[in-house]
Amino acid sequence: MNQQNISRRDALRLLALASAAGAIAPQLVSAAETNSTEPKSLHGQIQEQLRMGSEQIAILVYPEFTALDALGPHYALAGMMGATVRFVAKTLDLVPCEGASKGGFCVKPQLTFADCPEDLDLLLVPGGLTGTLAAIEDKETIKFLQSRAAKTKLVGSVCTGSLVLGAAGLLKGRRATSHWQMLEVLKDVGATPVSERVVFDGTDRVTAAGVSAGLDLGFELVRRYRGDFYAKGIQLLGEYDPHPTFPGGGNPKTADPTVVNMLNMMHAPLVEKFKEAIQHALAKSNR
Repeated sequence: MNQQNISRRDALRLLALASAAGAIAPQLVSAAETNSTEPKSLHGQIQEQLRMGSEQIAILVYPEFTALDALGPHYALAGMMGATVRFVAKTLDLVPCEGASKGGFCVKPQLTFADCPEDLDLLLVPGGLTGTLAAIEDKETIKFLQSRAAKTKLVGSVCTGSLVLGAAGLLKGRRATSHWQMLEVLKDVGATPVSERVVFDGTDRVTAAGVSAGLDLGFELVRRYRGDFYAKGIQLLGEYDPHPTFPGGGNPKTADPTVVNMLNMMHAPLVEKFKEAIQHALAKSNR
């Protein structure tokens, strides 16, 4: 009886997602709720479009990571029924995101480096600024990424998280992207910089550009795991239809040149710090 209830509940959720995607009329959901035999008969039909899965996904968090880098893709990935999406860190202590000391928040990990599964479907690394610099030079973090990458099907990053992957030697000879100000630093880890929102290299590496590109990555991953129809439903449920305040203002090629120059001047020392951190990390790994 309990199994039937679970199956019915899953069917109703699938119907709701299908309705949101616009392929099944909303009244079908209403009918399913009132007719106990309907969900069971429709379940097989819906599964043809909305595949169930059992993906094991871990998102690395470390002190001072950029929150949206991790939470953006988490929203889309956690919407995949059957998938398990967990945060992993050195310990199970709360991990402060960037700016937590000024009113930000913390994330509670569900996994430690020690108990994180080795054969993940996806391991994702967010970026940041000072916290990411520390992660690049942190021996435990780098060792964890190297060990899990050996068996994980897909290893990815958002923003400067790609530099953490690079410091672990996981982007050597790969096409990759990062925050636009850090693209050239990718060369220092042996990667080929690509100025695109989301970059897949083979079947086992994916990188996303700065911060908001993590949202694009999340939907693209749902598309690859569950197909176009499912991804459309998740995108619509999240009402992801960006209308930026300044169209083109988020791309250095089309943004106000004065703003681009200002940010480049402000962050030039930071870019150098990332270069230095990468050099130190690579020197350690070669000893």
